[in-house]
Parts: sequence; structure tokens; C-alpha cells
Amino acid sequence: MDRLAIVIPARLDSSRFPAKLLRRVAGRTILEWTWSRAVAARGATGVWIATDSAEIELEAIAFGAPVIRTGACATGTDRVAAAIDSIRPAPRWVIDLQGDEPRIEPTVIERVAERLRGVDEAIVTCGSPLASYEDWIDPDVVKVVSAADGRALSFSRLPIPGTRARPDPAAFAAVRGLVLQHIGLYGFPCGLLRRFLALSPTKLEVVEGLEQWRALEAGIPILVVPVEWSAPSIDTPADLERARPALEAEAASRAPAREEGPEL
Repeated sequence: MDRLAIVIPARLDSSRFPAKLLRRVAGRTILEWTWSRAVAARGATGVWIATDSAEIELEAIAFGAPVIRTGACATGTDRVAAAIDSIRPAPRWVIDLQGDEPRIEPTVIERVAERLRGVDEAIVTCGSPLASYEDWIDPDVVKVVSAADGRALSFSRLPIPGTRARPDPAAFAAVRGLVLQHIGLYGFPCGLLRRFLALSPTKLEVVEGLEQWRALEAGIPILVVPVEWSAPSIDTPADLERARPALEAEAASRAPAREEGPEL
């Protein structure tokens, strides 16, 4: 059977929320919550955590995740590429799932995996409906506009598509069905991942702060799978507090979590 791996790149440092992956909610770290979502998804032949951090490695081993140690990497995508060289048998496809997605639905991962298995020369990602006008104008929310066949046309932190009017609630109502909130989950054919990383960063990539532009400018298709609403990633302490009630409620309905370490 063709192998599809899920790799969770995990680093300790974060400019906005240091050591966020080791923060605990209901007895589980953010990293463990994310890993548990990944292993619940059907269609993958394994889930690995890739890191250069001894602390993250020890935590992953404690909750039973296989770990691949990498050197220092510039991006999560670079870390995923470094990790797949250690997976045997070698996978044909890989899904890059960031470690700060403790509430991602396994069905979202499954949808990307299903689409990815049908391609060899395209990147697959996903997006969900924008919840509000505030999200549309929020530079921390990445937006994507796609063609009718699902190929991404543009990614931006700015409100896209543009309108002749100022980006107010009325303008958002007019474009709401044309734009998705991008979810930072990527699927790559492994050969394409290596070719992508061999490319130099582009000016649009640097200006937008979005790696996707490197692929688009090189003519590499990015296929966007529409999915239902997905909970946001944990980028700040405020994000964690917003996610806490849902994670605590989920933990209460499941078997007891590991009790190691204090709640943070």
C-alpha cells in the first residue's frame, strides 16, 4: 500500500507564546492534544513528531508518540522534509500538521489525505468559511481565494478578494462566499516537497509572510479542499484560554489524562 505519513514539526521557541506546545490543559500538553487528533484520523500509515528539542522529545515519548530528531530548521516545512528521510519504508506523501492545532478535527486531516492520494505534482491544503467580518480584516487570519476547480489563486493576510468599496461589513457580505480562511495543514508528494524547498524564497512570500507564494510563483498548483469550520490554532496565551473550555469538556468525557506536570 502506498504510504502516507503525518509529520508534526514541533519547536520549543515561539516569539508570541514561548514553549506553547508544552502548556497543559486537562492533563495533556497542546502537543499531545494535537497528536491525538492526528492518530484518530483515518488514511495515514503513521504519525511522527519531528523536533530539535530535548524537552519536546521527552514529552512526546511520555505520551507514546514516535519522535524523529532533526537539526535546526528554518521552517516547519523544512523540518518535515528532514524527518521524512528517516521514515522507513519511505512515504510517497506527507501531511505537515503544526503542533499547535489541538482542536483540529480528524475529518479535516482525512479530507486532505484523501485528496492528496490522487496527486503527484500539487500541494494540497484546506480552508473553512470565514466566521466574521473581524476575521476578514484580521492580518493574523490568512485568507485564500480559489478557482472553480479548487486551485488556489491568492493567499493574503489582507481582506481578499478586494472590492471597490472600503473593507467594511457590507463589503464582507458581498464576498463572504468567495473567500475561505486558510487552515495551516499541507499535504505534499514527497518528491515535490523536496523540489519546493530547493526554490529560493520569493518577494511576494517575504512581503506577505506566507510560504505558499513560493509555490504559486513557481507554477506549483495548490489545491484547496473546503471543509467545515475548524477551531483556530494556538498562537497566543489568549488563544489557549479560548480553547480551554472545549478541551476540558472533551477530557471530561474521555478516559482520565496523564496527571504529570502542573496546569499552566
